[in-house]
Amino acid sequence: MNNDEYVDGPIVPTDDKLAQIAKLGKEYVALNTEIEDLERYLTDKKKLFNRLSTEIIPEAMHSVGMTAFEIGNRYTIKVAPVLVVKLPKENVDTADQWLTANGHAGMVKRHLEVFVPKNIEENKLEDLKRGIEALDFEYSITKNIHYRIGEVRCVGGGTHLVVYHIDRFSFFH
Repeated sequence: MNNDEYVDGPIVPTDDKLAQIAKLGKEYVALNTEIEDLERYLTDKKKLFNRLSTEIIPEAMHSVGMTAFEIGNRYTIKVAPVLVVKLPKENVDTADQWLTANGHAGMVKRHLEVFVPKNIEENKLEDLKRGIEALDFEYSITKNIHYRIGEVRCVGGGTHLVVYHIDRFSFFH
């Protein structure tokens, strides 16, 4: 066996580099866990805040006949009636018709999604945009690149790090 054939072969990382990579991986997992914990904490706080603002404070104020009060000189808390309606999707058209018939037209929001093929000709896309603009509708266009060469997974609790490398670009997700 000739040792010369290994001279131009792949570079093997040193123990220091492997230790650095392992440390980065541990830092990634720790930060991801911390973010998940903070998001759970924030979700709990938002639930408490919403309960205070929509149930607890209005009910307490109503029980003593209050509609507003001041806290110090910076904040005024007022109870205002709010109507929230949630409908099953199959009933939205009926609700829209009823609202229109009873003088409340336009309360149902509509969202139209158009999926454009990857290989659409630019002039067709421009025609579509001009047609939407002619109707005075707002729109947004997003572009996505779906191309993956390499992937690194960090196993544990569904957590993963994906590293994409494309000829001239490196994407980290």
